[in-house]
Amino acid sequence: MNISKNNSIIPPFLKAGDQVEIVAPAKFVTSKDIENAVYFFKQHKLDIIFNKTVFQKDNVFAGTILKRVENLNAAINNKKTKAILFARGGYGSIQIIDSINFIELSKNPKWLIGFSDTTSILMHIYSQFNICSIHGPMAYNFKDISVDAGNHVINILKGEKINIKIDASHFNINGTSHGILIGGNLSIICSLIGSKSMPSRESDFILFIEDVDEYIYHLERMMYMLDRAGLLKNIKGLIVGQMTGILDNPISFGKDPAQLINDIVSKYRYPVCFNFPIGHTENNNSIIIGERIKLEVNDIFSQIKYE
Repeated sequence: MNISKNNSIIPPFLKAGDQVEIVAPAKFVTSKDIENAVYFFKQHKLDIIFNKTVFQKDNVFAGTILKRVENLNAAINNKKTKAILFARGGYGSIQIIDSINFIELSKNPKWLIGFSDTTSILMHIYSQFNICSIHGPMAYNFKDISVDAGNHVINILKGEKINIKIDASHFNINGTSHGILIGGNLSIICSLIGSKSMPSRESDFILFIEDVDEYIYHLERMMYMLDRAGLLKNIKGLIVGQMTGILDNPISFGKDPAQLINDIVSKYRYPVCFNFPIGHTENNNSIIIGERIKLEVNDIFSQIKYE
């Protein structure tokens, strides 16, 4: 275990032969759903395991609330397991979050890897225990993501902090800032406002967001929710990932996601980067929640760089 410059807990990095455990905290999966992930991790000389209960099904969920709690706690308590790869999102993480023994995780940190619905877990362990985690593809996603996106997860697990640089986007707001990286799925972040899973607004955070299959008016409503809660005012920068499959009504809303987000945050004068390669996309790059970064946005490129 390492402690970063901003006092975040960095779990030990992995080496060949280390054990990664797949756990399903939300929607159910089948063995076929995750076979690509199993193959990929084994190709990189990591031992990937899962309890047979990971394939349980209770309506849309991967087992009852009690069973999902038991499975995640067992993985946290398993001394041989060095990282936990969430199986799938969907919905369900919020049902179990207050019953998980994260105190044990703080004593023996290990990497948790996920995004989308599991944003709630990743944000919670940073907010309450200062534990870093990886926002990246889950086991279910490995059948759809690019090889580069898969390699990105492996490289971070093995200790490589990968800076990400992309071309400039039209609605970007130029500038440079430094802060601690937090965020995830926009809908889930909004659901955490007012709870102990949302980090304090007094810290110097750079927020990243992404979402999928939301109506454009709902996207604007959520951005106003963040703004009215004071979250957008107090951050040091904003990274906007992929807004995938955004829907509109027969009478058009009249704005796309980038334009409406720019309209809401431009008054704050911090750097804003659009079209970042994270979220529900083939090129879902992995980033570390809880690490300190430099965000640079200019007319040519946008870049995050770990400090």
